[in-house]
Amino acid sequence: MRRLGRWRVLALLAVFALVVAACSQETDDTTADTEAPTATTVADTTPTETTVADTTPTETTVAEMMLTLGAGVTEEPCDGGNPDNGCIYLGVLTDESGPFAGASAGLYGGQSLFWATVNAEGGIGGAFDVVLPADLKKDTAYQAEKLVADYNTIAEDVAAIAQSLGTPQTVAALPDYERDSTIAAPMSWWSGWAFVDNVIEFGTGYCFEAMNAIDWAAGAIPATGRTFETIGILEFPTDYGFDYAEGVKLAAEANGLTVAWEEMVIPVSAGGDPAQTEAVAKIVADPTDLVILVTGPSETAAIVGGAAQQLGANVPLFIGAAPSWNSALLASAAAPAFELGIYYQSSFVGGWDYDSVGHEKMRTAVTAAGFPANDFFISGWVSQYGLKAALEGAYAAGDLSHDGIQAAAFALTDVDYEGMMPSRSFAGDPNDVFPREGVIGGYSADATTGIATVQDFFVGPTAAGYDFTEACAG
Repeated sequence: MRRLGRWRVLALLAVFALVVAACSQETDDTTADTEAPTATTVADTTPTETTVADTTPTETTVAEMMLTLGAGVTEEPCDGGNPDNGCIYLGVLTDESGPFAGASAGLYGGQSLFWATVNAEGGIGGAFDVVLPADLKKDTAYQAEKLVADYNTIAEDVAAIAQSLGTPQTVAALPDYERDSTIAAPMSWWSGWAFVDNVIEFGTGYCFEAMNAIDWAAGAIPATGRTFETIGILEFPTDYGFDYAEGVKLAAEANGLTVAWEEMVIPVSAGGDPAQTEAVAKIVADPTDLVILVTGPSETAAIVGGAAQQLGANVPLFIGAAPSWNSALLASAAAPAFELGIYYQSSFVGGWDYDSVGHEKMRTAVTAAGFPANDFFISGWVSQYGLKAALEGAYAAGDLSHDGIQAAAFALTDVDYEGMMPSRSFAGDPNDVFPREGVIGGYSADATTGIATVQDFFVGPTAAGYDFTEACAG
C-alpha cells in the first residue's frame, strides 16, 4: 500500500491554472444526460448483501449473487443499460467554467465513451454496467474549496470518482477521499501522486516526462547537425511547471547541458499577455539551443510564432510538455512557424494516430459519436483503465463497497492500457513501480492532430537512474 508522502500546496497553485484548453476545439457532451435513479442509488455507505446458492455471473442475475454492495452500486440496471446487469455510478469533478472549460467536454466525453464501450463488451464481470450520469458531474471551476464541497454532495451516491481535476484541488480533497475510502482518478500528472493513497493516477509524471525529453534531445538534436549546449525554460508557476522544470534540470545536469535561464509564464486565462511579449523577448535577447515550454496551447502559439517571426532562420528548437499542444494550433496564426519543423512534443501517452488496440477503440467510439479528433479524448479515455481494473478486482473479490474497491486498487499489479501506455503496478514502493516511460512526437502536417510519433515509448538514462523517494517538486 502506498503512503501519503510529504507535500505542500503553494499559494500560486490556487491562482494560476494549468491551461491546456485555450485553443481547443469545443465539443458537446458525448452522452445523453441520465439521472441516477433515486430508488436504487445507495445513499448509506453501509454495505448490503444478497445471497443465493449459484453465483456464476453468466447464469444468474445480480440480485442472486453473493456480493457486498456499497454506495453508488445498485442491483437495478443503469438507465438504458444492459437489463440483466446492475449499475455502478461514478462521479466527475471537472472544470466547466474555469481555465479548463474548453477541455472539459473532451475529457468527460472520453471517459463516458470508454465506459460505454466497456458496457457494450459486457461491463464489469459481465454483471455491472458503469455510468457517469450528468447529475453526478460537478463544475468545480478549478477551485479547491468548491471541488471539496462538490465531492461531499455526491459522496454517498458514487462508487468512485472518475475525474478529480487539478493537483491542488485533489490534494485538498484527499482527507475526504480517505475518510470515505473513495478512490479517485486525478486529472493531472504531478509526480507526488505516487506517494498518495486513494488515487489511481495514470501516465508518467511531469518530472519523468521531462527527463526523457532532455535525454532524447541530447542525442537527437546533435544528430541533425545542430549544436545543443544550452536550454531555456518557460513555465507556468504551478505544480505542472515546477515538476516538469525540475525534471529538465536533473536531465540537463546528467547530460552536461546548461539551463541558461528559467522564466515564469502567466497563463492568458489568469491575466497573462496573449502575445507573450516578455517570453518572446527573452528568447530573442538570450538565445539558447532549445526552449522548453511548460505552458498551454495559446501560450505555445504566441511564443513559437513570435520567436519565429523575429529570429527567422535562427529560431531555436522547442519541446512542449504534453498539455502545451492542441490541434487547434494548426489553424492559428502560428501555423507557419510549426511548419518549420522546430516543435517537438513530450507525452505520457501515444498521440491520436498511435497504433494500439486502445487507440483504435477510442477513435472508433469518437467517430461513431460524431465528434472531431481532439487529444483531450485520449486523456479522458486512458484515465479510466485503472478504475476499471480496480472495479474488476473488487467484483472478483465479491466486495463492491468503497472499502472493497479501495483494497482492490491497492493490490493492482498489472493494469493493462491496451497499448496506449505501458502496463503498470500500483502496489509496492513508488521507486519500483511508478512508470517512467515517455514518448516523443514532432509536428507533422500529415498527422490528424498535428503531432506524429518520432520516438516510441522509452526510458532515458536519467529517468532510469533517478532515486524516486518524494515528489520532484510541490
